[in-house]
Amino acid sequence: MTVLVVGSGVIAVELIRKQVKIRLLSPRHPLHPSTCSVGAGGLWMPFHCDDERTDQWAFDTLDELMSYACSVESGSVDAVDGGASKALVEIVPAISFKRNNSKAPPKWATDRRSHILKFQCLTIDDLYKESLSQNFRLPGREVMDHAGYSHSWLFHPPIVDSPNMLMHMVRELESSEYTEHINLDTQKGYANVQEIVDDAIKFGCDSLVNCTGLGSKAICDDKSLIGARGVLLQFDRPSCEWDGQPERNDSVIMVEDPPLGSDSDPCYMIPRGKIIAVGGTYLEGDEQPEIRPEEMSKIMENARLMGINTDRSKPISQWVGFRPYRPRARLEIDEDFRKSGVKVVHSFGYGGSGWTVFVGAAKEAVSLLSS
Repeated sequence: MTVLVVGSGVIAVELIRKQVKIRLLSPRHPLHPSTCSVGAGGLWMPFHCDDERTDQWAFDTLDELMSYACSVESGSVDAVDGGASKALVEIVPAISFKRNNSKAPPKWATDRRSHILKFQCLTIDDLYKESLSQNFRLPGREVMDHAGYSHSWLFHPPIVDSPNMLMHMVRELESSEYTEHINLDTQKGYANVQEIVDDAIKFGCDSLVNCTGLGSKAICDDKSLIGARGVLLQFDRPSCEWDGQPERNDSVIMVEDPPLGSDSDPCYMIPRGKIIAVGGTYLEGDEQPEIRPEEMSKIMENARLMGINTDRSKPISQWVGFRPYRPRARLEIDEDFRKSGVKVVHSFGYGGSGWTVFVGAAKEAVSLLSS
């Protein structure tokens, strides 16, 4: 079997690990700033992916991310940027603030496999005591009390250093004997699936995987696939100055309850590699490619509320991305091409959970190709 992979590296990585020959074509390099994967916060947590298969994919991914974290700690895997980042994956305390304790923990937090995350539901009093014992940073207590937050979720997820992990996967592909051809910047778009099938036949591939993300909206004429616009600011992690708790360890802070956050305007801070990502938005169907002035002001206020001294620390960059959301992710064999001589598998529509499900979804895609 030889597989043409269009648009994504992780499925290609899974294939070469199974000793399957691949050809990989990507319209844009994985590190191009327009790609959702490179700009994403990299936090493991199912988010706006409503498929019932999400938790299985997420825990398959969690297993691999935890192994990366352990490998880096033991020195068997190095950061690929010359050591400027601590790790490809790191484990960081994550806190989600709640206005009351009426919200049940998410399904993934009660799964039998979730023990590794050390998930807890805590009152605000207990959370701030826990931050002292574990030495992690929290927003000022008076800010959260004034906003009316009384409870929280605390867990310890992996965070992917997205650019480094992408390059780590690219190098694995480039060095593999099972990679027949790789072009990460074709600058070529496809109008439909038939064009990809034609290329697969031309290249001598008997299978293909379409993982073009939001591009599949046009390629597959998929009207259920929409972009969910996300906006964030990036602060330099090593030099970032803090108010109140400067010597504590970094933590993830998330607020989706009012007044500081909402479903469409979540307030969050994610330490990732060399940056601290502060956001954000989740706006389905919003196609504005640039950050709006009011969004800039809101996110800077989020940064201040989360403890960053915004008078002394300014964002080093900003990013706008479009999460490929679909009511149910499309991970399946395309029956319309059964008679073409090329097995076609689609893999897209994972919403805000790309770095949470990427390994599990890739494993299922490979299983479909082998079926």
